[in-house]
Amino acid sequence: MSKGTGPLSTLYNSIINNVGKVVPAPLTPLWESPAGPKTVFFWAPLFKWGLVAAGFSDVLNRPPQNISLNQCAVIATTGLLWSRYSVVIVPKNYSLLSVNVVVFLTQGFLVYKALKWRRENASKAEYKHPYFPSPMEDEW
Repeated sequence: MSKGTGPLSTLYNSIINNVGKVVPAPLTPLWESPAGPKTVFFWAPLFKWGLVAAGFSDVLNRPPQNISLNQCAVIATTGLLWSRYSVVIVPKNYSLLSVNVVVFLTQGFLVYKALKWRRENASKAEYKHPYFPSPMEDEW
């Protein structure tokens, strides 16, 4: 339950109270859990699975030369850091742990895929940009 007094807190509290009345008995322990649907501990990992879906889409569809190495490395690092955080907070949030481990694995694979492509194609790569011409014509 929200402790705020604003209109959104009032709306949230009324929705939670009304939905709580119709929760089936077998789902009551999940509903009342400290990391259940009444808290951000439930909804944040649920929506973070969208980031996992985007990562899977990149794994399947994006060519390695178009993978942003910096972006994937940063997202993989955040997945690793949040995985650690999810087991030291109270209550322990295993749904957050699972989504962050999968984020780390998918983004880590994309980093590997991009680095492998760069290593194999370093001598064949052409970098032409209309505003920033390369001063050197040899290998980078």
